[in-house]
Amino acid sequence: MSVDRIHDVVVVGAGPGGSSAAAFLAREGLDVLVIDRSEFPRDKVCGDGLTPQAVYWLDQLGCADEVMAQTEACIRDCDLFINGQHLLTGGFPVGTAYPDFAVLLDRKRFDDTLLRNAIAKGAKFEGGRILRELQVGRDAVELSCQTREGTRAFKGRIVIGADGVSSTVSRAIGNTLKTGAMALSLRAYYRDVECEGAQIKVYFDRDYFPGYGWLFVDDKGFANVGLGYAVDRNFSMPGKLAEDFRRFLERELGTMLRHATRCGPPSGGSAAFFKPNAILADRIMLVGDAANHADPLNGGGIHKAMESAFFAAETAVAALAAGDCSARGLRAYERRWGRHVGFDWQTAELFLSIAKNPHLRDFCLFTLTQIGRLTDADRQFQEFCSGVFSGAISQSICLSPRALYHAFPKDPRVWQAMFAAEGGSIIGPMRIARGAAQSLGLAGVEMVRDPLANLDWGIEVATKAVRLVQRGVAETPGLTQPAGIHQTSLQRQGRIAAPA
Repeated sequence: MSVDRIHDVVVVGAGPGGSSAAAFLAREGLDVLVIDRSEFPRDKVCGDGLTPQAVYWLDQLGCADEVMAQTEACIRDCDLFINGQHLLTGGFPVGTAYPDFAVLLDRKRFDDTLLRNAIAKGAKFEGGRILRELQVGRDAVELSCQTREGTRAFKGRIVIGADGVSSTVSRAIGNTLKTGAMALSLRAYYRDVECEGAQIKVYFDRDYFPGYGWLFVDDKGFANVGLGYAVDRNFSMPGKLAEDFRRFLERELGTMLRHATRCGPPSGGSAAFFKPNAILADRIMLVGDAANHADPLNGGGIHKAMESAFFAAETAVAALAAGDCSARGLRAYERRWGRHVGFDWQTAELFLSIAKNPHLRDFCLFTLTQIGRLTDADRQFQEFCSGVFSGAISQSICLSPRALYHAFPKDPRVWQAMFAAEGGSIIGPMRIARGAAQSLGLAGVEMVRDPLANLDWGIEVATKAVRLVQRGVAETPGLTQPAGIHQTSLQRQGRIAAPA
């Protein structure tokens, strides 16, 4: 196979990360080719929720208006359930760098919109190209792809791997896939769901913790419903995902789905939440799920993919201008990602490492319940917690005693309300203390029954905690800020607020 044309950048994968990278690069005047194994539009397993951060990046890409025109759901708050009981309704924080709302749009239309945006900016696209092999040469990377017509080859001075959790590009630079913490999920679409307006509902339950179920429904009753687990080599899935998904639908959503119609069979998906050995090599960078960049705390991957795409595109432009596309020349990508996102990602990874131990499920859910009761009675604390969980507020801020002091409720009535839920101002504190002790005691007994796995888990948590503390000594947690970009045009034009 001979290839005469060498593109500046070949992007492998046309999901949010790949199409965003292509758009950022093409608007700088580079010759960009995007290849994907699928023809577009195509479906993709996902919750379909676009966080405030994703809305921000859509604006930076110049396609926020097109996405907003397609959505039937603009949501400012979320309902949280624990063990079948409604705990609170909370909203996204105000006053951050991001809007205070999320939107819903299925990935088939969303990903197609991002790809068309990249093409409009000058990128080229070829679908039905399955990457089989890549070879790094002196002047370019050659990619060998399988097509319906046979084998095709492409060349790029730089390759950006945005080909998801099973990334061929990631394997090519020496990474071993799916060896750490993973999320496994099932998702189905329903129409005619009985729900008053667009809503986001999240369900935590001991039967499928660590993990959660969700229902994202738009104004027309069209819903994305799913259930996901967090697993790794020591702690496998406690049950069968398909059976648990069926029970979740019957137990939690039976009333809302009683007259609904499922749109096709459930689909499965996965995401990885561990740091790969490398996210770059000579002439190659990884973004999004190919780099395991999804948020370990909430599982969100769309905005992280778009964010990493910005860093990678910026690095590619500089490397091509300098004539140095070696790993050394691309190292700025890793540095910028670590500086802007690394501390938060490490913090979220530590939280997941603790919570993924199934023996701690009762203690974790007990703690979430008490925090939820506090947030339900104190708006400031609620915005702090929802901001940390969603990533709109820096997750590493949880490591700052000063920030925690300012965030925790000061009004005695808030604490009295929490104690009242447990029996009163005298009995309540004792019941809370007893509940915490009992759940921890039960966890200890269960851990003793499986000492090797729990010893390995303890060493892992301790190691990550030490690394995080070492990093925290040199860094001050604060509000998450976008990657060096200033106020969005939506904010400047007064369009950042959700429609009433």
